[in-house]
Amino acid sequence: MQQEKRIKACFIIPEKAEDTATHFAHKWEMIQELENKVKFFVYQPTLMGIAKIKFAYFVRGCRIFYVHYSFKGALVAIVLTKLFGGKVFYWNCGMPWLYGRGQFEERLFRFILRNTILVTGTDGLAEEYAVHYGLDKKNIRVAPNYIRVSRMQNMSKEEARKKLGLPQDKKIVLFLHRLSRRKGAHLLPKIIKEFSGQSDVLFVIVGDGPEKKNLESEIFWNPECKEIMRLEGSIPQFRVPEYIAASDVYLMPSEEEGMPNALLEAMAAGVPFVASDVAAVREMTSSATHEFVLPYGDTKAFAEKIKKLLADKEFRKKISLEEQEWVKRFDVSVIAPQYLALFQETKQAP
Repeated sequence: MQQEKRIKACFIIPEKAEDTATHFAHKWEMIQELENKVKFFVYQPTLMGIAKIKFAYFVRGCRIFYVHYSFKGALVAIVLTKLFGGKVFYWNCGMPWLYGRGQFEERLFRFILRNTILVTGTDGLAEEYAVHYGLDKKNIRVAPNYIRVSRMQNMSKEEARKKLGLPQDKKIVLFLHRLSRRKGAHLLPKIIKEFSGQSDVLFVIVGDGPEKKNLESEIFWNPECKEIMRLEGSIPQFRVPEYIAASDVYLMPSEEEGMPNALLEAMAAGVPFVASDVAAVREMTSSATHEFVLPYGDTKAFAEKIKKLLADKEFRKKISLEEQEWVKRFDVSVIAPQYLALFQETKQAP
């Protein structure tokens, strides 16, 4: 039997490194999952990358473009396909309408949305993009974020803590995200102060960003925070499972999200979460956990729910089992056919 010819797709991503600290590392899981069906040409939108993108189009016959966030990559793909044929899928999954851009950048973003097929993570987000940017829903596709679930289930809490040098006798609350206002890092001191005097609790903060200096200042000037807060800095994605496995609660007080991979990872590891009710968070989580999906900025409510989880080990175990069952639907092996369906929309030129 003749082997089925693989679809060719040009995947344009801001950062290619598989050991990056960003969520871009997850894209390799999909590339690997579909490798028997799709031949991906993966490029960054650098000057050299753009030359390679043109080579992939004209020499390799690649007529499908999948662009992950990059404006520059999207513009190159739009020009090529408008002039010579093909299709551009543009992934954007967040709440960009919340933040002011310069006039030129905003016009550029809207131009990209109007001249590509937008791909985003959930039906709710698709509706939001359509409303905020006046998009025709026939030009929007929904394909959820994903993780390799098994990757998050290879280490016990004790092993993880020993490897990371974290205390075995503490209840650990993990914040693992960019240290920015968008991700709620500026709210961490207020939440942590609600645990003043609770020496059995430790907040482990993993990441880097503009709020790092403020957090360091809090540790320096506030002895109560210093005792129960530990800053770890930025880590590559391959170390994320260790930190999540070491934790009792995952904390995500974000102002803005899309469909966060970190929340999928926490659920896969069976770590209960307390998160802001923004973007796709409620859509992507089980109703059994919605008690812990809270209004953004309500730091007292965040502290109360964290305390509730930390106080009851059996309740945490119940939530853990619910999360691990729920998150199976977001395993890359389950989601991959939805991405394959995108690429199958466009027939390759011979």
